[in-house]
Amino acid sequence: MGRVGFALAVSSLAVGSVLGAGSADAAGYYAAIAVSGSEWTYGASVDEANFDDARAAALADCGVADCEVLASWANGCGALVESKEGVAVGSGPNRAEAERAAYRRLTEITPTAQLAAFGSVDLSGAKIVEVICTSNAR
Repeated sequence: MGRVGFALAVSSLAVGSVLGAGSADAAGYYAAIAVSGSEWTYGASVDEANFDDARAAALADCGVADCEVLASWANGCGALVESKEGVAVGSGPNRAEAERAAYRRLTEITPTAQLAAFGSVDLSGAKIVEVICTSNAR
């Protein structure tokens, strides 16, 4: 994936992309995925005590100054997907829902990713990079 497409994807997702965040942390396990807009690198956290800890751990794991948290969630899974045009992150209560959400978000960035959302992943060039699930995910 090229840096131009990647940077475009991150800037498109950065606003309003934190998922599952509420005003107060409920009991459970928390996780997050952070991505750098200048380099192809990402960081993740899992089974943290709260959203703030999950976000901080993902940023630290990413290790680049411009890393941004693209998703954080509680008691479930998060998926990072990429195509030639960009990256996206989605979350859900289980692996399948997280992957579906990530592919759906990728279709917002690039029309060819729509093929991935409908099962033709090979044609779109989209693929799962990583799926992270808290230990109590369904």
